[in-house]
Amino acid sequence: MSLRFIDKYPLIGTTEVDDFELCFAWVWHQPCLRVTFAETENPLLGRVTHLDGLPRLVAAPTGLAWLNQDDPARTGAVLNHAIDLWRRKEQMFRDCNG
Repeated sequence: MSLRFIDKYPLIGTTEVDDFELCFAWVWHQPCLRVTFAETENPLLGRVTHLDGLPRLVAAPTGLAWLNQDDPARTGAVLNHAIDLWRRKEQMFRDCNG
């Protein structure tokens, strides 16, 4: 596995939600992941914060419409994937060769 970066943050995973590929990048030395779209020039959807405690999704102004706070399915999918990535990040970095 090679390490890729988005806006100077290491990309630690991607997932697809409602036919959109999302990228999750780790904010160095913080229990926080930035969430962006993969296909477009990485507009910020938001951040998943407090991953070492009670995780929450903080939507960016550019992500409010897509996240559609009235539909908890998208928010839940983003949160669940971020939590899973956070739990596996140590192993990912150990396996990384670049």
